Amino acid sequence: MFIKAALIATMLFCVFTIVRQQFEFNRLKVEREALEAQIDAYELRLEKLEEEYAQPFDKEYIVKVAREKLNYRLPEEIIFYNDLAK
Repeated sequence: MFIKAALIATMLFCVFTIVRQQFEFNRLKVEREALEAQIDAYELRLEKLEEEYAQPFDKEYIVKVAREKLNYRLPEEIIFYNDLAK
């Protein structure tokens, strides 16, 4: 009788351990996929920054940055804003 109880206890322990490990594996798999997606996003951002860094630092680039990032304009330009597209 003791051997049967020990065998059943061992089997239950093994089943419990396998189920727990499967849940842990699935959780880690989801976490890994999320981290890989985050890495892909960072790599894409890095590529864009490297392309921007590789551009020549001439007057055209300075004007582009001033317009896009600082919202500056040249004195002879007139800027029109369109709210209808939203």
